[in-house]
Amino acid sequence: MKVDKIFINTYKYDFHFAKICIASIRYWYPEIPVFLIRDEKEGSFDTSYTERIWNIKVLEIPRKKFGWGYGKLEVLFPENKETFFVIDADAVITGPVIDLARNTDADFIVDREEQPVKRFNEIYYNLERINELDKEFVYPGYSFNSGQWFGTSSVIRREDFNKTLNWTEPPLTRDKNIVVNNDQGHLNFIIHSFEQLKKISVARIKLMVWPVDGNADFIQLERIRSKSPDYPYVIHWAGMGGVKFSALPRRDILKFYRDYYYLRAGAIQFYLDTVKNFYLKLERKIGHIIHRAL
Repeated sequence: MKVDKIFINTYKYDFHFAKICIASIRYWYPEIPVFLIRDEKEGSFDTSYTERIWNIKVLEIPRKKFGWGYGKLEVLFPENKETFFVIDADAVITGPVIDLARNTDADFIVDREEQPVKRFNEIYYNLERINELDKEFVYPGYSFNSGQWFGTSSVIRREDFNKTLNWTEPPLTRDKNIVVNNDQGHLNFIIHSFEQLKKISVARIKLMVWPVDGNADFIQLERIRSKSPDYPYVIHWAGMGGVKFSALPRRDILKFYRDYYYLRAGAIQFYLDTVKNFYLKLERKIGHIIHRAL
C-alpha cells in the first residue's frame, strides 16, 4: 500500500493536541498531504494559522457535525480510490509509521489487538447479540482501536453502515445495546464483516502504543530526536483527555513535538494558545456542570 494522504480527526476541545500530532507527522513526513477532519459538533474553531504554517488542509465535505470519532468514517466514502492513514488528535507518531504500509497489499491495516470478551463487549460490540444484525456473521477473534489505521476509499460505502448507524448529523447508533463506543464499534463490525465476505483484505500489525503502566517506556526520546527509524508506532493517549499535560505518561515525547510545533509557530503564538486553551478548558468544565444539572 502506498499511502496517498493522512487524516487527523479533531474538534474544538482537542485541537491543542492535534497541533502536536501535526508536528509529529511533519517531523517525519514534511511533504505528505495532511488533512484535518474538523468536527464542529461542539462548535466551530479556527485552524487557518496551523493550516498555513504547516501546509495542511481541511477535508471539505458537506457534513460538519460528527460527534466522537464519526468523522473518521467519512474518509471511506469518496468515489475515487485512494489509500490513507487516519490518526486521532491525541496521538503522535514516533517514527516512519507510514512506511509500514509499503510491506502489505492489504486494503486495511489495523493494530494487532485482542481483547477479553468482557472488555470487547464494553468497547466494540456485544458478541452475544451481534447476530441479531447479521445471522451469518462470525466474530474473527480480534479487534482494533480506531484512533490509528490505514484504509482504502471507495471499497466500503456509507449505506454499508445502515444496519448499525443512523446517518443523521451527527450520526446516531441504532442500538447502543449491541454496538457501542461510537465509531469504533461500527468500524470494527464493518471491517470484520467485509473481511469475512472476502470483500476486503486486512493486515494486523503492531501499530498503537497505549502509554499506561510503562508500555511506552521502551521508546527512547533521543532516538526520536536523531530520527532513528526504530519506533514506527503511534503513541495514543486514548481516554486521557481529562488528565493534565504534566501528568500524562511520556509527556517528554509530547513536549518534544510541542516544542517542534512552536519552533515554527513562535513564542507569541505559544503564549496566545496557552491563554486560549485555559479558557477552553474552563468553558468545557462549565458546560459539563450545566449538562449534569439538566
